[in-house]
Amino acid sequence: MRFIKVVFLILCVVTGLVYTQARLHDSTFQDLGIMSNDDDGYGTRWIYFPDGDGYPHYVNLTIAQEEILTTRLSSSAEILFRLHIGNDTESYVLLDNEGRPMNKSDRSIVKNKMSSKKSLKLLTHGWLSSVDKPGVSDLKNAYLETQNVDVITVDWSATASSLFYPWVANETKDIGARIGSFLDGLSKWYNVTGERVHLIGHSLGAHVMGIAAFQTKMRVNRITEKLDSSDADFVDIIHTCAGLLGFLTPIGTVDFYPNNGVAPQPGCEDIVKFFDGCSHGRSFYYFMESVKYPKSFPTYRCETWDDFLNKQCDHHGYMGEGVNRTMEGKYYLITNPFEPFGKGV
Repeated sequence: MRFIKVVFLILCVVTGLVYTQARLHDSTFQDLGIMSNDDDGYGTRWIYFPDGDGYPHYVNLTIAQEEILTTRLSSSAEILFRLHIGNDTESYVLLDNEGRPMNKSDRSIVKNKMSSKKSLKLLTHGWLSSVDKPGVSDLKNAYLETQNVDVITVDWSATASSLFYPWVANETKDIGARIGSFLDGLSKWYNVTGERVHLIGHSLGAHVMGIAAFQTKMRVNRITEKLDSSDADFVDIIHTCAGLLGFLTPIGTVDFYPNNGVAPQPGCEDIVKFFDGCSHGRSFYYFMESVKYPKSFPTYRCETWDDFLNKQCDHHGYMGEGVNRTMEGKYYLITNPFEPFGKGV
């Protein structure tokens, strides 16, 4: 059986901003539901795209596929798999591409960790970021400090550090496939099943995790922030920047719309719309807060935002780490402008 749980943090762009670059050459951003109207060429010829830390960069959308391919570097660019040990947020064991310890003296540690029945969280970053930068690092710390889980951080910064975004986005197919092979290695060497696996991608890393879930032989239990619900048993999406860099259309098992899912999110009102890395990053910080406080984001199933405001909803649940796996459909909620963001904290 293939069971995997994937969490795609749609940080402003559904599933962690991963409006697949692979589609840019046969679709415009309007086709994908991304804003393009009152600014010359925005969304068709160029766009400001936030990196993994939320800072916007100019991206040329007219680059030909041939140019991307000629820029391609070696597909063997390093990926670091770090298995974090205990509650010590700084201690980890490096694993090879099949999940085995790089240092043979760590074999017993890895075997014990992989033999547990705990949920196994795989976390990865986005463009121009790494697992050591705020975001993934903070989420990793939140899990280790508050949850009884195992955590592997996946660092593909050797590729993600390139300023040439179209090439990086194109390389996510290879990076995701290699992570999928890594998951197969965990299954081969330690009998890890997809029921334990929860994939969480930040920013462009959400797309990477979606590809990994598709490529692995196991079926992931959960994905947070992903493009559709077909690659895992449960896909939860947090929309925080729909209409600017993201989609309003529901695409997961359950789709959450904090503050109607659009930019600007509360606390981000003073940001110029094209540079709104603030709203882009809110979904990630909402999710991270939910790891510490699983009931911090009470939410209600409704057909529309107006129905939510008029209290015409039929089901209650929680957004983020504490989501109930029976939930499906569209859920709405209101957040605070500053930490704590959740109304339930």
